[in-house]
Amino acid sequence: MAVSSYALEYSVSHAEASRRLGRIGAIQEILASIRGFETARVAGWGIDHRGGFGGWVLLTGDQPAGNEAAAVADAHGDVEIRTGAQHSYAELQAAQRGLSEELFAAQHPSVGSGALGSTGAVGQAGPGAPGDIEGAGVGSGVAEVVTFLETDMAGNAVRVGIDPGLASDVGPLGTVSELGFEQSASVVAELLQDHIEVAFTVADGRDIAPAANFQGGDKVSGIVNCTSGFTARRSNGGGYDYGIITAGHCGNDLPTETVPFSMNGVELPFVYGWLSATADAQFHSIPTPASGSHYVLDDFLCRDPASYPTPSCDVTRTEARANMQDDFVCHTGKNSKTSCGRVTSINHMLKWANAPCRNSAGAIVVCDSVFVKVEGQFLRGCRGDSGGPFYRGGTAYGIMAGTSDRNNCTSGGKTVTFSAIGEVEAFLGVDVLTEPVTLTAS
Repeated sequence: MAVSSYALEYSVSHAEASRRLGRIGAIQEILASIRGFETARVAGWGIDHRGGFGGWVLLTGDQPAGNEAAAVADAHGDVEIRTGAQHSYAELQAAQRGLSEELFAAQHPSVGSGALGSTGAVGQAGPGAPGDIEGAGVGSGVAEVVTFLETDMAGNAVRVGIDPGLASDVGPLGTVSELGFEQSASVVAELLQDHIEVAFTVADGRDIAPAANFQGGDKVSGIVNCTSGFTARRSNGGGYDYGIITAGHCGNDLPTETVPFSMNGVELPFVYGWLSATADAQFHSIPTPASGSHYVLDDFLCRDPASYPTPSCDVTRTEARANMQDDFVCHTGKNSKTSCGRVTSINHMLKWANAPCRNSAGAIVVCDSVFVKVEGQFLRGCRGDSGGPFYRGGTAYGIMAGTSDRNNCTSGGKTVTFSAIGEVEAFLGVDVLTEPVTLTAS
């Protein structure tokens, strides 16, 4: 079926389709090798299928690739290195994430703050051209019409999908659906131009249902920005809620507080958790979308996405706290990235003046001696990493609770503590996922 579909899609013979499909795996390995040599300059990569077939890696600047990368490309007639990109892949990803967080903050002002506040008004004299926009503020109306964000590696830009029909009846963008898509896109582009520092394009996002991948080690946005630990499921009496776990102290000091979080622009309702005596953890569910699908992966970020083509690892099992002493583990945080160290204690007791352990009634209690401490010459950890995964290979060990020198994200030699995964599962009543799940609208 793949060969037949490819032949139809690209108007080639079955033999040529079969040859190309058989070659893709090798090309991907070649592209990964080139990216490894040119990590700092990588802007994008891909495989052309129409108008010829071959792989490419795009680099920033006009200078030719280094000798090692060039030698790899020269050895393969169907691979080339392109130059001239303005933005690196890491810059595009960072800008995309930043815009996503601003848009979320614009729609949820009680959760976070953002420059994308209220929208200005479209002038009355004209048909809603960009020059007719009044007022300094922009925002919630724009957030309503954005349906997706993605990185266009070939175009070296962030692509913003919009659906003008989603605009509210009241406000400046309530009229954009009457302008036609091109004029609506111009209005939105002007409203966004001061809120993204890389090149971007506005694309047709009409009738595209929101869908996203959810995994551990990624950003969680809310009152306190933290890092997701692992995906998990929790029984709801008639089935399961699927979601993510993160640190309980992330904007949720009391058991009665139900602070919403967001990932990938999707609001994740609070289900259960806080900084308890046995685990610093909370669980947020991933809602079934009104249309389309959400993909709850059994993955977590275990490598720098800017440097590795496959930055994620699969969870295969969990480790018992009793087996962790003197183990060597790694963790991922959204700010300090990935680093590793040795477990020096499996019976550590937290003691934070500003974030005490509490029982289910909200009373401050003594933290139990069940937290795990890790130290290492190159171990990093800082503010914002809380909740991120601790692991070795595909084995889940726990989620980050605290760190020494939390305002320094770049230096090593840290002491980092985490909640052991067994205690997290028991406290939250969850099971860490070892298989992916798709949530699809009924």
